Amino acid sequence: MSDFFGSTTWTALLIIIQIFGVALWLALGYWVYQDSRRRFENAGAITGSTAIALIIPLLGPLIYLFIRPPEYLTDAHDREMETLALEAQVGGLRCPECEAVVGSRFLVCPMCTAPLREPCRRCSEPLDPIWHVCPYCATPAYSQTGSAAEETRIS
Repeated sequence: MSDFFGSTTWTALLIIIQIFGVALWLALGYWVYQDSRRRFENAGAITGSTAIALIIPLLGPLIYLFIRPPEYLTDAHDREMETLALEAQVGGLRCPECEAVVGSRFLVCPMCTAPLREPCRRCSEPLDPIWHVCPYCATPAYSQTGSAAEETRIS
């Protein structure tokens, strides 16, 4: 047995294990650096987390796993944009007269009875004032004066 631990095979095996250990240590440090760049805005946090991973081999990346933010910066930014878009949608559904919250399908405001939308002549779905055609039945959407003028032209 003592012949094996003194042999060149054992020495070569130890060198290979050491090279693998150093490669693993450097790869984990690089992974921490790349991951922290995606999760932190602060350059000091990126440097600090990479330093912890390199100073404390194998345990440093585990420590980083516990202290890193739970989501990437791009995911946080996308979530924030979605939240702002939803808030803008909800904030935009208000009566122009009394600022009461109204539904997207309301024809009149339930609080002040101000007209909000006109119903389609064919399917009675509520139409936005800027629409030129009903998206539900493809009937041309005219204002009350336009539809009356159209009817008088046809007769």
